[in-house]
Amino acid sequence: MFYLGILNLMPRPWNKITIPKSELRNLYENQGLSIAQIASRLGYSSSPIHRLLREYRLKIRTISQAKEKFKISKKELRNLYWSQKLSTNQIAQKYNCNHTTIVYRMKKYGIKSRGHLGLTRPIRVSKENLEYLYRTRGLSLDKIARILHCSEGGLQRKMRDFEIKSRPISSRACKYKKKDFSGSLTEKAYMIGFRLGDLNVSKGKSVISVRCSTTKRAQASLIKNLFSPYGGVATTKAKRGTIEINVFLNNSFLFLMPKEDKIPDWVTKNDKYFLALFAGYSDAEGSLYLHRMKKRRLKFFARFELNSYDKNILKRLWSGFRKFGIKASFPSVSHPAGTPCGVKTYVSNKDTWRLAVSHKSSLWKLIHFWERYSRHKDKQRAIRLAKRNIILRNQMSYCHRIDLSIPKIP
Repeated sequence: MFYLGILNLMPRPWNKITIPKSELRNLYENQGLSIAQIASRLGYSSSPIHRLLREYRLKIRTISQAKEKFKISKKELRNLYWSQKLSTNQIAQKYNCNHTTIVYRMKKYGIKSRGHLGLTRPIRVSKENLEYLYRTRGLSLDKIARILHCSEGGLQRKMRDFEIKSRPISSRACKYKKKDFSGSLTEKAYMIGFRLGDLNVSKGKSVISVRCSTTKRAQASLIKNLFSPYGGVATTKAKRGTIEINVFLNNSFLFLMPKEDKIPDWVTKNDKYFLALFAGYSDAEGSLYLHRMKKRRLKFFARFELNSYDKNILKRLWSGFRKFGIKASFPSVSHPAGTPCGVKTYVSNKDTWRLAVSHKSSLWKLIHFWERYSRHKDKQRAIRLAKRNIILRNQMSYCHRIDLSIPKIP
């Protein structure tokens, strides 16, 4: 019972491990990472990753395929295993590979294991204690192995001897602690707006996965700050130069699941929630820039645009702007399906719709509303530039003067 006394001081695992099949497929098949590399990147041990591959029915590479890029001499391996007394797991961690790779190479070199020679200490744990650690405390085999100073493989054999079944995927320990959503409707409206604009959301057995790929550091920072109070946020740099962001939330974020071309009624009925959703959507899709005008004394004019496939969302935003006295162009098709968009060779799959605001007094109101709820640092910087531009335009003798007082913001 010595180990049980120690474990009573340890915190219970707070959640379950869930890796979406698409993410695991991308890491294992597309990026070609080994099981050990995936485990190291996501903060798990190798065994849960291996089990997930089997449960998702993803084809696991053969031993010979996994060993193609692994190089270690017989002399070095013998030194690590026999002279330095490292375990196969420790050697695998040193070379960032799976312990199976080390075992296979030892067999190839004819290096006998200490276990076969009777030099490995037996695992001294009773069935009751092992069930307590694994079932009651919910610890992973990796944590139990560290406590008992043994290998995971030895524990797995012990569990088979004791006929202790492994936990299903829905009850495995997770790296990230998750908290319920705060319940703030303003924050909820912003999240929905941002999700409709730029987030991919999917549901696993016990986790809501939010994903985004971006080249903008400010965008990655926004997502991290927005969701980190509620769950884990993992960011990686892809070879193509993009920042890949994965967020893991609990089921209190089911409201992020719908991806529809509409704004919820509870949002449109409340000015504060409407502006919060507008800010979230604009942080994702909005563009505020200085438009160059030819043959004018003042060559640059601030202009706001939303370009999106979401025709109905843009129309609802246009309708909502009218309540605040904001004049905006009625949404119209800016790029028909099948035509190039912008300076890049990107071709639109659907009709791209545009909502624009350039009228000076309307833009002054709009950017103040946006600034109040925006969380995007790049957009906030653009808002400050637009403010200075409008103030400068308002000072021009030939321009119509407007009231530059700060509008009342809900």
